[in-house]
Amino acid sequence: MMDSPVYLIVLVIILLRLGREREVRPANMWIVPALFTYMTIGTLAETHDFTAVHVLMYLMGAAVGTGIGFLRGKLERFRVHPSTGNITTQSSIGSIVLFVGVILLRLLVKYMGSADMLIPIGNALLLVSLASICTRRCYVYLRYRQLQGQRY
Repeated sequence: MMDSPVYLIVLVIILLRLGREREVRPANMWIVPALFTYMTIGTLAETHDFTAVHVLMYLMGAAVGTGIGFLRGKLERFRVHPSTGNITTQSSIGSIVLFVGVILLRLLVKYMGSADMLIPIGNALLLVSLASICTRRCYVYLRYRQLQGQRY
């Protein structure tokens, strides 16, 4: 229960950052996925008993997260600033709701207990979040490159 305030603070920060329009900076867009990957690997390393069912659940979580990330990327609004030529992006409400829903679902599973089956489900949901973040960032980067090519 001690992590609950931390989750709420992180959730508020995410909501505030996702809702505003910001310039796409390709050099900085890989920092959050790298940190989240590090956190996910650390969490998965703490799980000592990997079975074929667990690996299948993790692969399914990554596949679902990839789909969610692609959908979140498609919901982004891109704009080329007319005077400066900077490319900006803004997340839609649907994208924010999808992301927050996955995080809250993971939090719910975490606090339901420590049953043997709940730990792999929580880890799979962590992989859903990771794949969603990475796929969305890849989509934003590809769209950025596309818009950048149209300017020149």
